[in-house]
Amino acid sequence: MLYKLSFSFLIILAVLSGCAQRNPEESAKHLKAGIELQNTGKLDEAMKEYDKAIEIDKYNQTAWYHRGILNVSRNQNEKGIEDISKAIDLAPDSARFYDARGYVFISTNQYGKAMEDYEKAVEKDPKSAVYINRRGYVYALLKDYIQAVKDYSKAIELNPKYEDAYANRGFAYLSLSKYENVVSDFTKAIELNPKRGIYYNTRGYAYANMKRLFDALPDYDKAIQTDSTLADAYVNRGYVYLNTDQFQFALEDFDKALKLGLTNALNYNARGFAFANLRSYKQAIDDYSKAIELDPNLTDAYVNRGFSYFNSMDKPNALKDWQTAVGQKPALDSSLKSYIDKASK
Repeated sequence: MLYKLSFSFLIILAVLSGCAQRNPEESAKHLKAGIELQNTGKLDEAMKEYDKAIEIDKYNQTAWYHRGILNVSRNQNEKGIEDISKAIDLAPDSARFYDARGYVFISTNQYGKAMEDYEKAVEKDPKSAVYINRRGYVYALLKDYIQAVKDYSKAIELNPKYEDAYANRGFAYLSLSKYENVVSDFTKAIELNPKRGIYYNTRGYAYANMKRLFDALPDYDKAIQTDSTLADAYVNRGYVYLNTDQFQFALEDFDKALKLGLTNALNYNARGFAFANLRSYKQAIDDYSKAIELDPNLTDAYVNRGFSYFNSMDKPNALKDWQTAVGQKPALDSSLKSYIDKASK
């Protein structure tokens, strides 16, 4: 009996000793210091404070959370996920911890895991428009646009002035080719925030797909006025100008888009088309050639370059390009046959 009593006493002492090592108040002081340092950009010092807060009290869930967020901000995603996961282990009912880890999973393209976390976040806080909106975003990343629309709509129901939810739903509708809905949602997003060029650009794109080119044009103008670096808006406006025979304006827009970095085959082909319609065939041929270099399977570029060669009195190269185009797309044979015959003479 004496032995058993002594053994129990030792166990109690060990437990009491473990508890004595915890100092929640001191840990909280280091946590607060870490947050303040992080907010002022002193990240190394902040990390040391979070380390100390956890060392003093390993049950300080908020310290694990903030250290995780700091690790993520320093591109230490795996460490960040580990820390936030520890916070979740300590506080499994905290929706914001699931939200934080889910956001990291989104940024690391782990969409399945992100969905699991946002399901949990919504379960823990079903009235949060933010978490429902973000779950909708994950659905969209998984290309389940119908379910994404449902979540965005629920977020808007909870917060009728939720700008991001209107924009996100608008993009989901765009993927579903529901252009009238796109116009409606981006009109609301613009009403809530008229300073985002991408909203005007996307609404303009929807108008263009509805064949309402003269509604699209002022939206692209506004997009560029709001953000002069928005290369997509120059491209989109350029196509409106091409389709309305305003070739000089189209040329200027595609030129701007290319200078802003959208140096893909389609944009060189489009600028080449503008050059060709302005009878600047040498520049057109240069652009079509660049388009073909970037994408040797871009049949339109061969067709277009063929016409520029033909109009430059270079029949052999015109014939070669049109034959290549027909080789890629045999259905073009009937529409190009008469031109091929002329180039062959």
